[in-house]
Amino acid sequence: MSGIKQLFDERLNRLEKAICLQKPDRIPIFSLNGPEIAIDYCGRQLKSATWNLEIIKECLPIYYRDMQVDAASATFLRYPGLYTTMGSQNFVPNKDGFMQHPEVCGMLVNEYPELIKDPFKTLVDKVLPRQYKAFAKPGPLAGLNLAKGALSYMHYTQQLQEIDQYCADSVGVPIITKNMIESPFDFLSDQLRGFTGISVDLHRCPELVEQACEALLPLMLRWGVTAYQGAPKKLPFIFMPLHMPSFLNPKQFERFYWPTFERLVNGLTAKGYTVGLFIEGNWSKLYDYLGSLNPRVVGIFEDGNIKVIKEKVGKNMCIMGNYPIEALKSKSTEACIDIAKEMIDCAAPGGGYIFTTGKSILRNKGLDLNKLLAVHRYVIENGKY
Repeated sequence: MSGIKQLFDERLNRLEKAICLQKPDRIPIFSLNGPEIAIDYCGRQLKSATWNLEIIKECLPIYYRDMQVDAASATFLRYPGLYTTMGSQNFVPNKDGFMQHPEVCGMLVNEYPELIKDPFKTLVDKVLPRQYKAFAKPGPLAGLNLAKGALSYMHYTQQLQEIDQYCADSVGVPIITKNMIESPFDFLSDQLRGFTGISVDLHRCPELVEQACEALLPLMLRWGVTAYQGAPKKLPFIFMPLHMPSFLNPKQFERFYWPTFERLVNGLTAKGYTVGLFIEGNWSKLYDYLGSLNPRVVGIFEDGNIKVIKEKVGKNMCIMGNYPIEALKSKSTEACIDIAKEMIDCAAPGGGYIFTTGKSILRNKGLDLNKLLAVHRYVIENGKY
C-alpha cells in the first residue's frame, strides 16, 4: 500500500469512528472552508481561478497539506460564466469574482397555491425563469437555454469532482461531504420568497407557509440522495446548512420549521445516509430539538457554549465546529491554542468530536493562518479522547 493510500485510509477510519460516536486514535481535523481560502493562501487571484479550475486544482492540495487536515468539504465554487450567461439574479459575482446571493424573490405571494399543488411545475414554470432571465426567452429559446445551462452545470460539477479526487490521491485527504440540500422552510425562504417575503408571510398567510413546506418535503428528500450512486453510505455525508432558525422565535420554529425538517433528516438517516447539519447562529433555545433527532447526524455548530452543546446533543450527534475564526485575527497564537484546549476538554470526552472552525473561512484577509496551523498541530499532538 502506498503512503498516500495508507494515510487516506487512516484518516477516513478516524472520521468514521468519530461520526459513529466512538473514540479514534485522536481527534480528527476537518476543513470546513471552500477553495477561496486556498486560492488566497497560494497568492493566486480568485477571479482567475473561477474561470480556470486548474488554479484550484493546484492550490487546494497545498492548503490541505500545509494545514495538516484529516478531511475536507467537497470543492464548491459557483461558476460565474454559467450564472452570467443564464442572466442570474439569484447569484451574481462581485468585482473580485466572489459569488454573492442577494435578497431576491423567486415566487410571488399569490403563487403559493400553485406551489402547494405542484411544486416541481411551479419551480420550472415560474421560479427558474424569474431567477434566470435566459429561461424566460420566448419560444424554443427558453428550452434551449435551459438545456445549455444544465449541460454546462454538469460539466463544471464533474470538473470539481475530479479536483476532489485529485486531492484524495495526491495528499490523502478524504472529501466527506457530498451534495447540499436545504430544509423545506429554508428553501422556501432562501430561494423562493426571500427573507423579507417569508417574514411577512409568517404573519399574513401562515397556513400557506405550512402547506408549502409540506409540499416541498418530497422534493428535498429526493434532492438529498441525487448525488449518490449505489447503496447509502456513512461517508460522505449530506450537507445541510440551516439558515432561518436563529431568526425565528421558538413558537415559529416549532410550527413552521421543525415538522418538515425533522422528517427530512430522520427520513434520510433511516435510509442509511449521514446528514451534516451546519447549525448557523445561536441555537441555545433549540438544543433539545436537535437532541431528539435520530443518530447518524453530524452537527457543525457556528456558535454557542460547547460544553452545553455536548451535554444536550452529544449522546446522539457527532459534534463539530464552534472554534471562533475571529481569534485568528485578534488573539495571540498561545491564546488561540488555549481556546482549542478548552474546547477539547468540553467536547471530546466520550468520543464523537471532530475539530473544525465555527465558520467557513471565506478569504485570507486579516487572518493569520499560521495561528490556525499551530492550533491544528496542538490538536494532532494532544487531541486524545
